[in-house]
Amino acid sequence: MLGTLSLSSFALIDSVTITFDRGFHILTGETGAGKTLLIQAIHLLTGHKVSTDIIRKGTDKAVIEATFDIKDIPEVQKLLTLEGIDFDPSELLIIKREISRHAKNRIFINAQFAPLSLLAQIGPHLLELVSQNSAQTLRQPDTQRSLLDLYGNTDLAPYSQAFHSAKALEKELTSLKMENAPEKLDRLKWELKEWEALSYQEGEEDTLFSSYKSLATSQEEVESLAALQAGLDHPNLIPTLSQFQKLTKDPSLKEHLQSAIMHLQEASFMLSKNLESLDHSPDKLKELEERLSRLNHLKRKYHVEAILPHLENLRKQVDTLEHLDERTASLEKQWQTLKDTTQTLAQTLTEKRLKEAQELEKALTEELRALNFSQARVIIEVTPQELGPTGKDRVTFFLAANPGEAPSSLATHSSGGEIARFLFALKLLYAGKGGLPTLIFDEIDANVGGETASLLGKKLKALAQSAQVLAITHFPQVARHADHHLQISKHEVDGRTLTEISPLQTSEKERELLRMLGGESLNLFPK
Repeated sequence: MLGTLSLSSFALIDSVTITFDRGFHILTGETGAGKTLLIQAIHLLTGHKVSTDIIRKGTDKAVIEATFDIKDIPEVQKLLTLEGIDFDPSELLIIKREISRHAKNRIFINAQFAPLSLLAQIGPHLLELVSQNSAQTLRQPDTQRSLLDLYGNTDLAPYSQAFHSAKALEKELTSLKMENAPEKLDRLKWELKEWEALSYQEGEEDTLFSSYKSLATSQEEVESLAALQAGLDHPNLIPTLSQFQKLTKDPSLKEHLQSAIMHLQEASFMLSKNLESLDHSPDKLKELEERLSRLNHLKRKYHVEAILPHLENLRKQVDTLEHLDERTASLEKQWQTLKDTTQTLAQTLTEKRLKEAQELEKALTEELRALNFSQARVIIEVTPQELGPTGKDRVTFFLAANPGEAPSSLATHSSGGEIARFLFALKLLYAGKGGLPTLIFDEIDANVGGETASLLGKKLKALAQSAQVLAITHFPQVARHADHHLQISKHEVDGRTLTEISPLQTSEKERELLRMLGGESLNLFPK
């Protein structure tokens, strides 16, 4: 259920916060006052894309924020949990969208960043917008089939699983039959032989590279120290210094030369010890280099990233091709069994749909007649078509709106008013079948007359007993039945147009109903 809605810098709305309750809410106002803006704002909270055009002129950011009661909506709770969004089912869920001109748009759920995809997933579980556009989807065969299945609580899962499993097996069989088994088997066996000749062990590549890197570094140090030692151990270096020591008569200089000879001898000794401590095996380094080179060669040759998974897949392919005939025969047997199961389940669906179609025909006919279609008659045809993901049935709704007229397909021949009433009748029927907590009707009473509008108002009020209902209307006959009345008005302040939304009290409701009626007496509405 929708709790509150706050808008800031949204189109003609500067700032407003609206509180909603259970029951039937009506939104009324002059044409162009901004009624549809409110519906648009709520709709954007369900994950629909948004344009910066909705940002109020002169501002950089529009904000839409709403709260929802989700304690009785486990589907939303599950999606939030999967996405890692913290929430408490006993508290209101807060959804906020920020639409910016110059920065990235942001979405928050309970003050946590959330992707648009999550909003699009949870939105359909929070509310449903019913409008003239949604009425058009009623013309589509898939929608009509879905509505019949929903009415009959038809579980498509067993059939769907069998159908998709059969399709997957069929695809695998086709692939196997297209294999050039002998040629491919020889090629795969040769590749497997090359890999198995390496006796590769898990994690070996990383170990090899680490050892190679360590040995290569030691080799560089060895070469550097060896060059230094070669210089220190030069056959002329120390003898030359000893000769210089003998030639000088200066005691201090003799002492310095003697000290230099001792330091050079000590340095040579230390270099020898350091060289002995270093792990430097040219043969081992070469061995590691060759092993890594061989591995990399095969990886490049066969376009491999991870060696062990590739080897496992390779062995499976070889095994499959070596037993191709047996595998094909086994798959064909499984496929035939699944095909038979699919056909059986499809026939079960057909039988159930035929039965439910009769019941839905009767229920819809009764609802439409209660909506001032006194002679209306609904016919639902279930006809065969090619087997598909939802069975082998094409479902078509027909409506005979007037006496003496042949039934016409809802998809092609029904008028806007007929479609609107048909859709409304469906919503009334489905309210008790897992309906949404919030239903929003955007001028669903368009293209109907005043008497029918009065009936729609009563029905909306009845519908609001099992779902929160919001409706935009131009009919006072509809508005008078509302539990809560919101007036949308537009006026000018300092040269700027502003839209305001005000909840109406009893006396204010009467004035608004009079305005909608054109100022005539309210006694036109019999109690």
